[in-house]
Amino acid sequence: MARTVDVTAHAQRRLSFLESAARLIERKGYEQMTVQDVLDDVEQSKGAFYHYFESKQALVEGLIAHLGASIVGELDRYMQAPSLSALDKLRALFDQGNRMKLERRQLWTALIPMWSHEGNAAIRQRVFATVQERLTPLLTGIIKQGCAEGVFTTRYPEQIGRMVFALSQDLNSSVVLLLTARRTDADTRAGIERAIDAYNDAVARLLGVSPESLMLVDRTQLTAWLDRSNQRTGRNVAPLAANG
Repeated sequence: MARTVDVTAHAQRRLSFLESAARLIERKGYEQMTVQDVLDDVEQSKGAFYHYFESKQALVEGLIAHLGASIVGELDRYMQAPSLSALDKLRALFDQGNRMKLERRQLWTALIPMWSHEGNAAIRQRVFATVQERLTPLLTGIIKQGCAEGVFTTRYPEQIGRMVFALSQDLNSSVVLLLTARRTDADTRAGIERAIDAYNDAVARLLGVSPESLMLVDRTQLTAWLDRSNQRTGRNVAPLAANG
């Protein structure tokens, strides 16, 4: 007789491992956290852990994907507001995504060294593809609405939606490189602002609007990422673009 799987319990146990990893990474850092730490925290066996994750790296990949999916899920609900214009939705998409990351600033900061390591390119690509699949339809819907409102002028909303997402990933990478470089905060801030301006200008051109009407990234949010207080070690590093 086939074994019956409680889907809800299965998902909840997997989530408990992810939430434990998040707590431990915030407290100890990725390098210092071990699988045994997670097992002790959730009071589960190694067999239970390896049923869900084949390694510590797979656990953290799952955590990053979960964080990204949570952000996109919240954004999806927010984008359903019928009273918002396309421009308001596009600004809100970036603003809310950034705010949600700021709420988990310590965790994102602790994850970046592992995330940006050259040996983890495959992980980045898999997470990128997952978030792209969820976020691009939101962008496409906003662009179609903007065209209907007469604000955006593109004839290719689906293709432009993918381009806007791809550019946001490039902005993410640029900001991470700037924040991890050994530069003064003033130089870092100037570099980030230049990257944001370039991104904003590129997206505005794709949509057929003036850069001044867009302003997708709130510069005041940079202050929190550049503030090195309450951090374990090293420079404060976190992505700033809409995906997570």
